[in-house]
Amino acid sequence: MDSETKIVMENGSESGTMMIWRNQDLFMNPFKMHYKTKVMLGEGSEVVDTEEQYAEERDGMVHTYSVTAGYVFADSYTTEEFIGEQALADLDLYLTKLQSAQTVGTEEINGVSATVVTGILDGKDMADSGEEWADIREGKVDADDSIKLWITEDGYVLRHEIDATALMNGMRSGADPEAEPVDDWSYGEYVEQMTYGDFNAVLDFEIQAEVLEAA
Repeated sequence: MDSETKIVMENGSESGTMMIWRNQDLFMNPFKMHYKTKVMLGEGSEVVDTEEQYAEERDGMVHTYSVTAGYVFADSYTTEEFIGEQALADLDLYLTKLQSAQTVGTEEINGVSATVVTGILDGKDMADSGEEWADIREGKVDADDSIKLWITEDGYVLRHEIDATALMNGMRSGADPEAEPVDDWSYGEYVEQMTYGDFNAVLDFEIQAEVLEAA
């Protein structure tokens, strides 16, 4: 899966753009994942940071290894905890809780035709979907997100695009209109787009020995 997150941060009259690109290979039963992330300041600009992560399910646990700036950080989760945070779990939320849905056309993604659907995700539905939305669940943020889905004839999501600008700004300020700003910048745009592809065609991989030894 390929994903891109575009973040525009505004400070007074100035603004800057950060692009986060990620490519992720994912296996299920047993779960195994490998992704690489690149951070660029400005669209198409020089890469300023990279990260790589492996995850592997063994003995009912998912063991993760994050490689950042030459260091390896290892951790372990129950299978339910880790897989529940992944993008595939979010798809159920996108497909079953979409409000004001409307078809806006068709588009081809990697040679496959898809119907393009737009709609709104209610903040409270998102709060019930996972721990990553804990701020909403606790009543700190009440913001809806607009979402765009590319869905195949068989009902598979080939791509999703979610505009989380209001949500991210709400989380920064605590959604309290009388509160003092945390600082003098805000998200001018916070948009994530993820494309799913190469189903049943991802090449197998092994966690590098030096990563396991360094953990």
